[in-house]
Amino acid sequence: MRLPLPVLFVFTAACAGSADYAAPPADSPGGPVSFGGAQDIGELRGILDRGEIPGPDTFDANGFFNEHYNAAPAASCGSLLCVAAGMSVGRDWLIGAHQATLQLAVTSTVDPAAFHRLPMNLVVVVDHSGSMASDGRLDKVKVGLHTLIDHLLDEDRLALVKFDDVVDVDATFGTTLDRPMLHAIVSKLQPRGATNIYDGLRQGFALLGDAPPSERQNRVIFLSDGNATAGDTSPAHIMQMANDRVQRGIGLTTIGVGNDFDVGLMRGLAEQGAGNFYFLEDPTAATEVFTEEIDTFMQPIALDVRLEAVAGPGYHFDEVIGSRLWSEGANRGTMQIPAVFVASRTSQGGGQGRRGGGSMIFIHMTPMAGGTGRVAGITLSFRTPGSSERISQTVNLDYASDPAHTPEETYLSAPEMAERFAMYNMFLGIRAATESPDPNCAVAVLEATRAGATAWNRSHEDPDIAADLTLVEQYLANLRARGAVGGRALASCPTANDPYPPIDVEPPPPPINPIDPVDNYPHHHYACSTGSASGGLPVVLAALALVRRRRRR
Repeated sequence: MRLPLPVLFVFTAACAGSADYAAPPADSPGGPVSFGGAQDIGELRGILDRGEIPGPDTFDANGFFNEHYNAAPAASCGSLLCVAAGMSVGRDWLIGAHQATLQLAVTSTVDPAAFHRLPMNLVVVVDHSGSMASDGRLDKVKVGLHTLIDHLLDEDRLALVKFDDVVDVDATFGTTLDRPMLHAIVSKLQPRGATNIYDGLRQGFALLGDAPPSERQNRVIFLSDGNATAGDTSPAHIMQMANDRVQRGIGLTTIGVGNDFDVGLMRGLAEQGAGNFYFLEDPTAATEVFTEEIDTFMQPIALDVRLEAVAGPGYHFDEVIGSRLWSEGANRGTMQIPAVFVASRTSQGGGQGRRGGGSMIFIHMTPMAGGTGRVAGITLSFRTPGSSERISQTVNLDYASDPAHTPEETYLSAPEMAERFAMYNMFLGIRAATESPDPNCAVAVLEATRAGATAWNRSHEDPDIAADLTLVEQYLANLRARGAVGGRALASCPTANDPYPPIDVEPPPPPINPIDPVDNYPHHHYACSTGSASGGLPVVLAALALVRRRRRR
């Protein structure tokens, strides 16, 4: 049985600055931060739209969290990124069990509403293999690419590579941005042939050269709908080839379309390639990605971001949710992120296209017998583009309450924790449904989640949770259309009684150190506005991974 966690914290922090970096004023308005990887749950949404039942591999924690806006206090550590922490203690929405969750966040002093990126050398590598004819996939891609061309800056330069089993360079970098020519090339794309991902992506990187120009941003956007079927089809070889180029200062953003592309490969390329991963479930999503996200997903605000969390002597870490880059242990966890970005979203709102809310991380903490005092120590460090000096901050969390006590009302260490508590429990419910081998148990889990979210939203009115409830209703309708019925007791459903089941997972890939101290990213100082704009948005940055540990009993 999980014991409750004490929740009154004392924060102490130390921050070391860089001689090259002008620290922003205290209490600067913050903004969302993305750690790359999945930015939406478009794949799961597309499956539900087709009347099908999603599996666990289609529900990504980082993508789900990025579809929620979670406000945060203004960044106050005097640095570009500030580590923060929060705690919720209450009962879960499935069976009412005690739930204590540590949430680690990072706020940024970069205001997304005032963010202006540097000019870009951008290569788009687009899959036009035969499978792109299915479900209008290539048409979705064309919609996105036309939007991209229209929204680029005049100073940007764009090259286009298309591939099936053969690779063709349709446009190289010109002295100007020739939009009519680029639109014409995109309009002529036709599906044919097999899928040579390795050579297509390699050609895209090659156009940026071995030493990309340091006065501009350099990025590849890779769009595909399938698995590698021609050329070198090894995912490991594709990853290594991409990593070799990323180390030279080239960012990589991946975009998936269709129903059967290699999610692990596309997501992994983005996670280790200083970039984001998106799924285009329909033409609307394609337009949104290339309008709302274009400026923020293409330029990092900090590089080589490292996070270390050390449990206090009376605690150990349990399940960590939010990314596959976290290397976890019972007493210590670490993570290295190639680059972080300003997230585009600055306010609440539901419906499709909710991406851009920022990354979130949640850690279950299990108190040891007699545990008191320090809960955890968190250290965040990073570099600014163009600098080799690291900026670091350490935050210690202490408590002063009874670890065996479960509060009658959910304890939230700060008002903004209400959104995160609800989002986290919604995630656990949907995840339990996708993992349930019994459709009737999936119905029971979703009904319990719906009841918890509905009750919570009566007093908190979170538009994102309301949109999640619409998704849950669609999921329930699909299950019932396939013969599932309600009335199943949650006590007989393993995924509800143990919402953190162990699974066999591959260890996270080793960090790749994609950016050397002397990197190819342009030196750029980020001005910090003193006006209010969006209100801060945290990235909850902490222990992450869909690594699941069985609860200690």
